[in-house]
Amino acid sequence: MGSSNARYAIREVAEMTGVKPVTLRAWQRRYQLVQPERTEKGHRLYTPKDVETIKRVQSWLAKGVSIGKVKALLASNSLPVEHDSSQRLDEAESLLQALSLLDGDEVGRILCFVLKEYPLDIVETQFVMPVLTAIDFVKMGQRSLQYALFRTLLIHQLLLMIQAESKKGGKHKYLLVNLDTVGNLFAWLCYARLIEKGGRVIFLDGVDDIGALFNEEVITTYHGVHLFAEKSLSEKHLSVIREQRANHLVPVYVSPVIEHLI
Repeated sequence: MGSSNARYAIREVAEMTGVKPVTLRAWQRRYQLVQPERTEKGHRLYTPKDVETIKRVQSWLAKGVSIGKVKALLASNSLPVEHDSSQRLDEAESLLQALSLLDGDEVGRILCFVLKEYPLDIVETQFVMPVLTAIDFVKMGQRSLQYALFRTLLIHQLLLMIQAESKKGGKHKYLLVNLDTVGNLFAWLCYARLIEKGGRVIFLDGVDDIGALFNEEVITTYHGVHLFAEKSLSEKHLSVIREQRANHLVPVYVSPVIEHLI
């Protein structure tokens, strides 16, 4: 980690740990998990010990422990137990209750809270995925309504977060293309993660044909292209992707499903 005298700004810590600044601030303000030093102008400065604490918090969250319970576990110096994939954030239960009542205000409040309090990888695996699985077991009529409400409000909250992060700008510009259905929640989570990394991202949602995508005059204005899909793609699509990866005009990154297919 470096010298014990080293100090890191919040943006540096975000890059080192993958925890966005708004979440680091929430962990300090709400739960006093980390207490960084302050400069004369009030800017946070984190020590190597603070960074290690943040990583320990991440370890607990990865085991399905809600953020409100982590402080006591840190104080007891307990070690994280083995991962239980059936675990989900406590907030998922509250959200499912709000969805059953079609209470949009409460759903929005919970989503806003979760996106501020947890890193996006935890949101995806311990919150979004379990909620979608639970909705699948709801009877048909209600299932459609609950899924629509969840998808609409989650995308809305992600868009607010993306807009706030985008104001900070970035040197590099990337293109994200969703080859899946419009409004795929995991494509939107991918969009949010790319924005968090500090780039400028143009998001094309629900593209059916990428044959014309790799026009050299257009594509070389980007520093990279990200292709997302959770479904099988046609051989025509896969052929284009293989060809463009071999051409090296720009780096072409693909989601795990596409990587498996090609």
